[in-house]
Amino acid sequence: MKITDLITKHDLGEPYDRLSDFLELDEIVRLEQAYNGQQVRFNRQSSNITNEYPELVAAVGVHKAKIVVNVLGDMRIYFPTLRKSAREKIKNLISSEFNGYNFHQLSRKFGYSERHTRHILKGQPRHSLVDKNQLTLSDLL
Repeated sequence: MKITDLITKHDLGEPYDRLSDFLELDEIVRLEQAYNGQQVRFNRQSSNITNEYPELVAAVGVHKAKIVVNVLGDMRIYFPTLRKSAREKIKNLISSEFNGYNFHQLSRKFGYSERHTRHILKGQPRHSLVDKNQLTLSDLL
């Protein structure tokens, strides 16, 4: 499952949340792919955005690139992966779908190792999946 199937653009943290008012999720994804894990400093005084920030222009187009430079300009900005940026949302989704036994299915669905999924769910109670009409061991004794 892709990260974009799990989140909306409003689930993202810095710096993506500042951009979500004028960029669509697919544009944010392209921006993340262009600057994944990098620090960038956009200069508001740039005279030629197309030449100075070709990755940005390729990701969002010239018009929106100018807006991005204006909003994030003159600061060092770190562009984390979307998965890292939406970590809390993904943890909440995993917790809400946990039934007490589906560690393996959740880890595959969300792209985490089973060990990491267990770490996320550590301390969560296992919900009983026993049918109310099912006999227990103590009923048989």
